[in-house]
Amino acid sequence: MNEKLIDIENHSFIIKANYDDILLLAKLIQAEGESESMIGKVAIGAVVVNRVQNPNFPNNIFEVIFEPGQFKSVTNNRIFNIDTIDNECMISALKALEGEDPTDGSLYFYNRYTATSSWIKSKKVSIAIGKHNFIA
Repeated sequence: MNEKLIDIENHSFIIKANYDDILLLAKLIQAEGESESMIGKVAIGAVVVNRVQNPNFPNNIFEVIFEPGQFKSVTNNRIFNIDTIDNECMISALKALEGEDPTDGSLYFYNRYTATSSWIKSKKVSIAIGKHNFIA
């Protein structure tokens, strides 16, 4: 795990987040989109933030990420195999927590090349960023 490299006191987040939440969000971003551009990584983080703010989802980062069946990297255990978080993923998590949202409020995303769920693929795409489609 990364050493405590950021001082969260110097950041203003739009949702409640402690240091462990930031690390977890950065891990999810890395597990779901490590080959994406910075904007694609921020977009993944923004989906989690948007869900925390939405009354139809749990109201904290941990519960949103670990809600059953929501993120492939949790289901396939990829998130648990990240020992060192990439700096760009950490920065992306911070940007999303500070309110940057290139998805304009999306609540879902999927990799359009690997997704198999007919439910998610039937939804209207709000924006495509990198390999991911985002859905409001």
